[in-house]
Amino acid sequence: MIIEGVVLSIIVGYIRKGRLANFEHIKIKVWYLIILSQLLQIVAIRLNGYVIHLDQQVFYSMHVISYVVLFVPLIMNYKMLSMKLFGTGTFLNFIAIAFNQGQMPVFLPEGVNASFDLGHVLGSAQTRVYWLTDIIPLLKPYPLPKVISVGDIFLLVGAFLFVQYGMGEKRMVNGVRVSKS
Repeated sequence: MIIEGVVLSIIVGYIRKGRLANFEHIKIKVWYLIILSQLLQIVAIRLNGYVIHLDQQVFYSMHVISYVVLFVPLIMNYKMLSMKLFGTGTFLNFIAIAFNQGQMPVFLPEGVNASFDLGHVLGSAQTRVYWLTDIIPLLKPYPLPKVISVGDIFLLVGAFLFVQYGMGEKRMVNGVRVSKS
């Protein structure tokens, strides 16, 4: 879902005469922890069961730790509205995942079948914090049908605004106005 928001935001950014090159002026504190967090998720969710085999407790721990690592840059960059929204979405998804054995429950509309990666599981009556799980269907005619969570909406808006901010024509950097070049 975030990829779609970023792509849409880049298109809107170009329409607004922004440039991707303007991102060089944005300073994100401890940005490398975002990458570390995503690497932990890739190992726990994408490689587990194919390249490596983690038991359920190690999987759960790695998935939760990836979120804890991600919270550090989100908190350290909280002054940016996009990071506040991204942090809110991350926290809401983290709660759902932490309360459901490290997996995000997905509630599919009746008659819809899907396969899940290790980070997702079919929702059931035993699902905890139901309202934070993937319960919002985006069905056809949406080009990439899926079910999303309230947290995903915050993530999408945060990612969209971050790209808009980053591509912006003018901004202040260390007290100096930087314009499009």
